[in-house]
Amino acid sequence: MRVVLLIGSGLIGSVLGLAACGGASAPSSTGASVQISLEAPKASADDVVVAQVGGRPVWGSCVATQVARQRVTKEKALDQCIAFELLAQAAEKRGLDRDPEVVDAARTAMVSQLVATAFEDVYKKPADLGDSFERILDKNAWRMHRPEYRGSTFVRVTVPDGAPADADAKAHAIADKIAAALANRTGLFGVDLVETAQRVARDNGAGVEYSDYPPTDPGRLNKQYGDALYAIPEVGRISPPTRTKWGWDIVLWTGGITPREITRDQLADELFPDIRRSYFSVWVGEIARDRGITIKTDESEIAKLADEETVDAGQPRKGATR
Repeated sequence: MRVVLLIGSGLIGSVLGLAACGGASAPSSTGASVQISLEAPKASADDVVVAQVGGRPVWGSCVATQVARQRVTKEKALDQCIAFELLAQAAEKRGLDRDPEVVDAARTAMVSQLVATAFEDVYKKPADLGDSFERILDKNAWRMHRPEYRGSTFVRVTVPDGAPADADAKAHAIADKIAAALANRTGLFGVDLVETAQRVARDNGAGVEYSDYPPTDPGRLNKQYGDALYAIPEVGRISPPTRTKWGWDIVLWTGGITPREITRDQLADELFPDIRRSYFSVWVGEIARDRGITIKTDESEIAKLADEETVDAGQPRKGATR
C-alpha cells in the first residue's frame, strides 16, 4: 500500500492513494481483522442523547446538523438520525465494519483530518515557516528586481577578423539592402527576416548567418548587439545595420519577459505555495523521527509493482483474461 498526499492550490488536497487492490485492511498475521467502531461519538461535552437505538445513542448534534443541512424540521431530522443509526447497526451486523474499503475510508478521513489540523491550520502564511523561510527569501531576493529580457533573431553579414576595408564596406552595403527591404515593416517574425536576408545576400553573391537568441538582459549581450536590440521601439521590428565584432548585424525583437519590481512581502506570497509543498515532506519525516518509527521498503516487491504498472495499455497481464 502506498499513501500519496498531494498539496495543490495552496491547500492540501488530501488525496490518499490507498490502493484497494492489495487492501490496507487485510487480516493481520495473528488472524484478527481490523475493525472500526460504528458507534456515533458525541460532538462535544455538551452534546445530549435525544434517542436510543438498540441501546446506542442518537445525539442532539446529529439532529442539529440535519436541520441545518437539509432544512427540515427537528422531527424529520430526528427520523433521519435514527434511520442512520439503524443502518449503521445493520452494516455492523453484516461485518462491514471489517470491510477493507470501509476501513480504508476511515483511515483516509483520519489522515485528512490530521493534515488539515496539524499542517494546513498551522502553516497558513509565510511567517508560519519561521527563519527557514526568511533564509529562502534572502536567496531569492534577486527575483524582486528583474530587468526587461528581450528575445531576438539576427542575421549577420560576416566580416572576418583582419578583413580589408573594402570587404567591410561590401558587407555593410548588403546589410543596408536587407534593412531597406524590411524598412518600416511591423509584426515581423524571425522567418521573415531570415528569408529576406538570404534572398538579398544571394542576389549580391554573398551569404548570411542567422540565429535566434533567447530572452536575455542587456548585461549579458555584446554591447553593440544589446544596444541595437534595446533601441528597437516595438516587438516585430528590426534594428538598423549594426557593426558588431562578427560583422554587420540586423536584429529583430521577437518578444521576451517584461521587467518587474515587487516587494519582499509579494515575493513571499509568490514563493509560499511551493515552499510549503516542499516542507510537507519534511513535516511527514519529522513525524516518523519524533515517534521513533522505522520505515523499511521491500525493493523486490516494489520492482514487481513497477513491472505491472508499465504493461502497455490494452495488453493483458500474464494470466489475465480479456
